[in-house]
Amino acid sequence: MRYSGGLVKKEREQIFKLFAEHTRLKFSEIEKAIKIRSNMVSYHLEKMQEEGLLEKKDDYYYLTKKAERYLPIISHITGKELSPLPVILAAVLHKDKILLIKRKRRPYQDYWCLIGGKMRMEETFNAAAKRVVKEKSGLDAKYDGMAGVLYERVEGGDIVKHSFIHFFARMQADRIEIKQSEAGELKWFKPEELDKEKIIPSDLWLIKNKLDSSIEAIDSEMKENQGELREFRILKQ
Repeated sequence: MRYSGGLVKKEREQIFKLFAEHTRLKFSEIEKAIKIRSNMVSYHLEKMQEEGLLEKKDDYYYLTKKAERYLPIISHITGKELSPLPVILAAVLHKDKILLIKRKRRPYQDYWCLIGGKMRMEETFNAAAKRVVKEKSGLDAKYDGMAGVLYERVEGGDIVKHSFIHFFARMQADRIEIKQSEAGELKWFKPEELDKEKIIPSDLWLIKNKLDSSIEAIDSEMKENQGELREFRILKQ
């Protein structure tokens, strides 16, 4: 299921938020809480079922399992607040060179930068780093550990325009041949060449100051069933 935009509707947002405090709700309970006519409650509940947000069992409504993924981020979906975006940045190395990409899109259009991308919910650090490198260069690079974490905010006038948490991973490529990407031009550089190029300043700082560093980056997971948490475990890289 992909989010279809239905939660932007004020009434559907109100209904969804009720499930942050209740596992299941009857029609009458929803109607009483949001204080709109019963025919409109029926309409919104029907639409939320069509969108895969709610399911009904007997007299009760429940969030679908996939809809529960939105619980921590409902305020972001509705635009009431924004949080930093977790991004994996990969320093792809081959002998004495590092691979950079020139961005075609905003933000940072026409800047050289590390290969990177948004982390997905189901991914480990290792998997995310391998995926973005493969997608943007065609390389099957080896994950060589986490070199650093950088929290970056970009101010534009009187607001923070962008905010990222960068997980800076070191990767080893076994070949220099690359597949050019729709995301931008790819090019190998020697470290001493970087000061001559137009590079995102934070990426340049990471390369110069953290490329040879190593930090402990732990992947973990746990199971959840009907509100009960269990089976917490640390994942191996």
